[in-house]
Amino acid sequence: MLVFVIPLKSQQVAKSWKNVSQLFERCLRSICEQTDTNFRVVVVCHEKPDIKFNHPHVNYVEVDFPIPDRNILQQRQDKGKKIIKGLMYARHFSPTHVMIVDADDCLSGRIAEFTNQHPNVNGWYLNKGYVYQEKSAFIYYRKSHFHSWCGTCNILKFDTCNLPSKDDDYPEDLVNLYIAHKKLPEFMIKKGLVIEELPFIGAVYIIGNGENIYQKGFSSIHNENKNKIFFLLKEALKFRPINSSIRKEFGVYQLS
Repeated sequence: MLVFVIPLKSQQVAKSWKNVSQLFERCLRSICEQTDTNFRVVVVCHEKPDIKFNHPHVNYVEVDFPIPDRNILQQRQDKGKKIIKGLMYARHFSPTHVMIVDADDCLSGRIAEFTNQHPNVNGWYLNKGYVYQEKSAFIYYRKSHFHSWCGTCNILKFDTCNLPSKDDDYPEDLVNLYIAHKKLPEFMIKKGLVIEELPFIGAVYIIGNGENIYQKGFSSIHNENKNKIFFLLKEALKFRPINSSIRKEFGVYQLS
């Protein structure tokens, strides 16, 4: 079984709780459209989001951690503790694998089926994926290093997660590991565990929604290479219309 763990920010630090809730609901709907129903979702939050969507495989874990202020570092630490809390709660389901998902991203409906077919693999990282600017008619195809941009990028065998034995223990080094998503594959390699590249596009990184803790927007792609015309032309070819096939597989729809 695969368990998805979603850390959700507190209403008290959200710019718009309605926006956070809508983004989360779209994320949750996309996860629950898996082709293999052998999965569970663990949502770790201060407050349950204001949504109408329900699913029998979704579990909410409410925490009483100190509310972080709008400082990015504090919000990231809060996110890391929620990830660890979610991973520890996942023990209830005896999963083979877990996947950490940012609460505003969307997932391929094939993730659970693929993972459940390979129970002995240490895990996968998402080297390629889509980047979607909210309300855009186009989507950007990131064909490499997607995991260095997006936090929704690692699937890990559960027994490699090295979790603390106590439910209320959140070691700083472990918190920092789980918020440094792009370093997780390197960390596993150092432990002698090979993490493979997921052989298909697994996620859509949603940007420009007003609630990202940190994001690398489309404009920065150009700004970093503003003197390289050939690069800009090459990048332009990676933008494609967001068609019905992409919307169906990843559950991306226009928010109201």
